[in-house]
Amino acid sequence: MITSLVITFREFLEMLLTVIPLLVYLKKVDKSQYQKYIYSGCFTGILATILVVILILTQIRTLELVVQNVFQGSLMIFLSALILYNIVLMNNEKKYFDLNAPEKMNIRTTAFNLFLLAFITVFRESLEIILFNLPYFMISGFSIILGTLLGILSASVVMYIVYKSSLKLSATMIFNIITLVLIFIGAFMFGEGLSELMPHLGESMEKTGMLLYSIPTLLIFIKKSLKSLIKK
Repeated sequence: MITSLVITFREFLEMLLTVIPLLVYLKKVDKSQYQKYIYSGCFTGILATILVVILILTQIRTLELVVQNVFQGSLMIFLSALILYNIVLMNNEKKYFDLNAPEKMNIRTTAFNLFLLAFITVFRESLEIILFNLPYFMISGFSIILGTLLGILSASVVMYIVYKSSLKLSATMIFNIITLVLIFIGAFMFGEGLSELMPHLGESMEKTGMLLYSIPTLLIFIKKSLKSLIKK
């Protein structure tokens, strides 16, 4: 449940950090009539995610047990790589919860642009939430659903507080904490993925994979954090 909660919180928060400032900006510049395109983009993104998930689940059920293990192991390794990409290799420029961010961006306020931005944001983040939770859903569906709901609720509460208080809160510490947790989640996924692909090696492969993933990733994260502090 903790894994699902943390991942959902992070992805849903990133989703809100794109959508909410746009809605606030449109209201501020007296263009509330464009908000419906953002809402429709969000709805379409969720619908597209559901369709993709149904397709994936349908294909998984047709696989034999051995192939399912290979698929699950490969998926876990892919997701651990995705975590690595998100938390280490990407330059995260979201250092503040800034509801005025769209004013600093060159945004063409057109129906299509707003719809497309909302659709891509919601579809990408929602699909990542589903993919991260998919390997564990068949094992413990209830805890995954509960963790996902708590993650969505937690992210919504954070954005609600920011919206109501009109604060410009530094998000660096929050994202750093989440990053550390995700590193260990990624290590667990990588190790378990290797054990699924090579079950004859047992727990030793899982532990080796976790160490191979977590140690260099932590070193890269610490190095990156130190560079940021030095620049300040």
